[in-house]
Amino acid sequence: MNFKQYMEESSRTCPRLEFNYTSEFLDQLHMVIGASTETNELLDAYKKRFAYGKRIDFVNVEEEIFDALWYLANLCRMLDIDIEKGFDKNIAKLRQRYPDKFKQSEAINRNLDKERKILEQ
Repeated sequence: MNFKQYMEESSRTCPRLEFNYTSEFLDQLHMVIGASTETNELLDAYKKRFAYGKRIDFVNVEEEIFDALWYLANLCRMLDIDIEKGFDKNIAKLRQRYPDKFKQSEAINRNLDKERKILEQ
């Protein structure tokens, strides 16, 4: 298959998205995209060390962490998520998954039903 054929075939399953979203949804989407962008900038700082041997600019690393956190904090506010309750649920989930400490076998063999029940509280 050549690239022109591939483009034609792939267009069959490419949706045409409608843009009739609420401003509330668009604000949330902005926060999700922004958080992703900032975490990718953080990833890039480490890629430069890994791939090119460059020194990590930890001032920039800190900046990207808090840029991402800004987006996530605003998303929590928009979704009325209690961030401190979220901290508690996250730790409870991790205690369920890793009762003692991280073990690869426990990461692979997770009890998703128990974890979900913790997150739904």
